[in-house]
Amino acid sequence: MNAERPTLAAAARFSGRCLLITGLVFVLGYIISRLPLIFLSVFVSLLFTSLLHPVADWLARHRVPRSLAALATVLLSVALIGGLFAWIVPKTAAELSASSDTLARRAQSLARSFMQLLPGEQPTLDELGGRAEQWVRQHSQMLTSGAAAGAATLLSVLSGMLLTLVLTFFFVRDGSTLVRTTLSLLSPERRRLAGAALDRAWRTLGGWVRGTVVVALIDAVGIGVGLLILGVPLALPIALLTFLSAFVPVVGAVLAGAVAVLIAWATQGTQDALITLGIVLAIQQLESNVLQPIVMGRVLPLHPAVVLLAVTAGALVAGIAGAFVSVPLLAAVTAGGQALFEKGHKPPRSDDSPPVEPEDMDEQLPVHH
Repeated sequence: MNAERPTLAAAARFSGRCLLITGLVFVLGYIISRLPLIFLSVFVSLLFTSLLHPVADWLARHRVPRSLAALATVLLSVALIGGLFAWIVPKTAAELSASSDTLARRAQSLARSFMQLLPGEQPTLDELGGRAEQWVRQHSQMLTSGAAAGAATLLSVLSGMLLTLVLTFFFVRDGSTLVRTTLSLLSPERRRLAGAALDRAWRTLGGWVRGTVVVALIDAVGIGVGLLILGVPLALPIALLTFLSAFVPVVGAVLAGAVAVLIAWATQGTQDALITLGIVLAIQQLESNVLQPIVMGRVLPLHPAVVLLAVTAGALVAGIAGAFVSVPLLAAVTAGGQALFEKGHKPPRSDDSPPVEPEDMDEQLPVHH
């Protein structure tokens, strides 16, 4: 009976900790659900910071003032992204205009094929157009309210982009100071554990971003070059879509590949669509069997099944934003938890080894000078 009491007490302590962690996760999830714009802006800012702070550090080491280095880095990234879109958007509009007749014919052919599958008398395209016009008139109020909601969403997106830009500047400039100030509120031992967990999580997050950029760039170049060789219109926008969709694991690659095949079929025909499908499948096999193990194998401490479940759960909870955030967030939390567990089970410091103070923690913090 006495032997069972320690086991029962240990089980009770473990259950209490699980309940405490569950409650904390629930509270954090509730706060995030009430402030999604702020959370997403902060998270995207951290992703950009992981890419930009090495550049700002290099400038600072070459005697450029830290504020000027951070500002120049952020403005340069904005100029590069803006220039890319300024180059691609006119080309996309021109190619859409040149391919409009072909796309219209393919759309009509596809509509006829679907109508033949419907039971009963088949309506003509003119009748379908009339029905659509009548539906628009009947639901004009709903469409107006939807347009107002769309305008509000666009305003929120623009506000989030501006907030992300400003936060990125402050994180690049003052990231290490913010972390040191926060950790200085803890006791030396807890400061050591929290610093180790933050450092591992930050390294994992930065490695995920850099690895994803490399994999996405290779995917985009491969598919874009293949489409250019085939003469498929909209090759550059599809390549850009492939690059962006790589930040949503599993699902993004499938959607981008489907768009590429559909555009090839609509503009070039079935043969080129099949060739495009072969190119997409070859690139995806290269990614999953070669690029992911080499580039992401040591960075992402997650099994592919866990990645798929995380993407699915994130999409169900918060749509595209949830699918985008789920994997890097889970990877960072997992890596930080592992570091916390490892450091927590190490023997305590010897008496001749003083605890790490905030001003001496530069090499342990997730954002360096």
